[in-house]
Amino acid sequence: MKRSLIILFVLLCPSAIVIAQNHFVIHSNDNVTLTVNEFGSGKPVVLLAGGPGFNAAYLEPIWKALPGYEFIVPDQRGTGHSFLTKIDSATMQVDRYVEDLDVLRKHLKLKKLVLAGHSWGGMLALAYAAKYPKNVDRLLLLGSGGITRDFFTYFNSNMKMRLREEDLAEAKASKGLAANLSAIWPGYFFNRQSAMATKSLVDTNLADHNAAKINNLTLQDYKRTGQSRAANLKKFRGSVYIIQGRQDPVGESTVYETKRIIPQTRISFIEKCGHLPWLEDDVSAARFYELIRNALD
Repeated sequence: MKRSLIILFVLLCPSAIVIAQNHFVIHSNDNVTLTVNEFGSGKPVVLLAGGPGFNAAYLEPIWKALPGYEFIVPDQRGTGHSFLTKIDSATMQVDRYVEDLDVLRKHLKLKKLVLAGHSWGGMLALAYAAKYPKNVDRLLLLGSGGITRDFFTYFNSNMKMRLREEDLAEAKASKGLAANLSAIWPGYFFNRQSAMATKSLVDTNLADHNAAKINNLTLQDYKRTGQSRAANLKKFRGSVYIIQGRQDPVGESTVYETKRIIPQTRISFIEKCGHLPWLEDDVSAARFYELIRNALD
């Protein structure tokens, strides 16, 4: 996979270290020790970060802005404190991530999960629903990638078309994953001014030396398994809510593909907004949180 395409699914955040009010560990079926953080109290919501390959700290504004819920935020395999001694095509299969979530469900003693996933996190939520449809209460897809591999063909160009010559030059000269993401950061936003104002939030501590490898291997497997995932999701009967910026480089085609495969999907667009609504502007952020509350309630 080309390096630029790998980078596009990576989302970084203001702080690489977030202190959870509670955390615990679970053990995956392939003996990986996974750390899980908990924030707030109330209705349990499993919140899945983008990437794959980065920790969930950038989602902190979401759990802080939505009191009344207990946000359960796993460090996905290979990220945060969920260390992997071996990163290869076997350990980074999408089905491994799915099984990790079901181990978490059993640990929490929940019959069904409420899954809210941003970007790659939404793709993981869809993969879980495809395998364990009866274990899902509802899905909240927040700027999620698609069910199949189709959106990979246009996501890159949707992002790059927003970049100026100076951004492309910076990306070409960059060394390391975080530096490259910082260069292409404006491609995720509707408002370039907002992008430039938040560019400093790209924290290199989130991009360890394994992130690119995790990202590449996981997305390769996601592409490979798209056909069976789509077939299984056609039989899924749970509630699905899509919340997405109208100008998200993920694209409206991705939204309508999900709607076609899962007809009961409810779609909400946020106007003049890109991939990270809580960073776009105050209006986008307020609408984003309102839509999440409506979906959860």
